[in-house]
Amino acid sequence: MLDRVAEFFIFGLVPLVVGVFAVPEMTSAAETTVAGEVVYRERIALPPDAVLVVELADVSLADAPATVIAKRRIAPAGQVPIKFEIGFDPKAIQKGRTYALQARITVGERLMFTTDTSHRLDPLAGKPQTILVKTAR
Repeated sequence: MLDRVAEFFIFGLVPLVVGVFAVPEMTSAAETTVAGEVVYRERIALPPDAVLVVELADVSLADAPATVIAKRRIAPAGQVPIKFEIGFDPKAIQKGRTYALQARITVGERLMFTTDTSHRLDPLAGKPQTILVKTAR
C-alpha cells in the first residue's frame, strides 16, 4: 500500500503541481495593448521609490469623470523615459467615443509629475505613445 501512495505522489501529484507553477500567466487571446513611454523635460532624477501609474480612460463626457478602462502601475518607475504597456479588452472600446492616456508619477503620497493636457489616442491603432508629464505644483 505504501508503494502505491508513493507512486501516486511521484507520478501523479508532483508533476501536476510542477505543471501548474510552470505554466506562464494566461492572458486573454483577445487582449490588445497600448505601449509607449512617459517623459518629462525637467533635468532631475526620480527617487528610487517613485511609482508611475498610466491609465487608459474614456473621456467622452465633458461634464463627467473619465471612465478608466485599463490601468498599469510600474514600481519602481526607474528613470525617464519610462516604458509602459497597458493591456485591455478591445470590446471595451466603442466607436464614436474619445479615449485618452493619463499618467502620474508619485513618491509615497506626494504627486511629483502628472499629465496636464489630454493625450487623446485611438487605442486600437497600435501606435507607440509618448506622454509628456509636467511638474505638479
